[in-house]
Amino acid sequence: MKLKSLTALALSTVLLFSGCAAPAQNETTSESSSAAPETTAVSERVITDSYGTKTELPDDPCVVSLYGSFAECWLLSGGKLAGITEDAVDEHGIEIDDDTALVGTVMEPNLESIAALSPDYVILSADLPAHAELDSALTDMQIPHGCFHMDNVMDYAKIMLNFCAVNDPDGEKYDENVTQVLKRIESIKQETAEKLSGQKAPTVLLLRAYSTGVKAKGEDTVAGAILKELGAHNIADDNESLLEDLSLESVIEADPDYILVMTMGNEENAKTYMAENIENNPAWSELSAVKNGRYIYLPKDLFHYKPLNRWDESYAYIAKLLLNEDA
Repeated sequence: MKLKSLTALALSTVLLFSGCAAPAQNETTSESSSAAPETTAVSERVITDSYGTKTELPDDPCVVSLYGSFAECWLLSGGKLAGITEDAVDEHGIEIDDDTALVGTVMEPNLESIAALSPDYVILSADLPAHAELDSALTDMQIPHGCFHMDNVMDYAKIMLNFCAVNDPDGEKYDENVTQVLKRIESIKQETAEKLSGQKAPTVLLLRAYSTGVKAKGEDTVAGAILKELGAHNIADDNESLLEDLSLESVIEADPDYILVMTMGNEENAKTYMAENIENNPAWSELSAVKNGRYIYLPKDLFHYKPLNRWDESYAYIAKLLLNEDA
């Protein structure tokens, strides 16, 4: 009955996003970011990573997460962690206690510290080169592990479906942290589509600013994916060269309705870079987005870090901007 409850909740996720089709269960591929969580693959205590690798875990498994967002997902599913990296503490506020070891940084995990815990499973990021190297090392050491990818809310839902199969087969955590979040997102999308109906799609320039530079970004970011789903048009989609080298001339020519900025690293240093290298150009102040107060820095907790069970808040924030409501 417990397993049926989780499967039913996962099915409700599919119905919310009925335009998405789940891949065949026996496929081992990098799944589309728009695919709904795979309901037929739900099996008690079995985790399937983003590459289709399946691992069966014992009761009360010893698990190590080497990426803060995935550590938080594991905890949201009701699990316990034997080891985490520093980003889980510094960026996600996960507390260290006597039962949880610190095993290095997200970019430099300590293999010796990980192995000393004799883990039943190690959670890696599929997007980090350092974790790709660790993948091979863990395989050689015969330590079970999985690599996960998360760009958008459906990636999050798939990960939570797997983690809840181990930690929460009754489905209560999945319902609270995924199903209800997706219901709120669907409501936000419908309301936004209704209010923007008949209007020209808002145009947006999405930037990621650092202390040493700035780049245009596309839908492979939290904000980029949400903007696309809510009907906005990212001008970088018309000019792929913007993704490689930000051209102020191209931005001026496109004159987007909104300029939204995500920061990476120290936010004040990133803003200083923007002020000294972008905003000081006289043409910048003539852009429609700047003149209309639509040059906006996005909150880091909702758009730089993965928002997880707060993904609906990220959608609501972008929706209010596009509808010219107070965010």
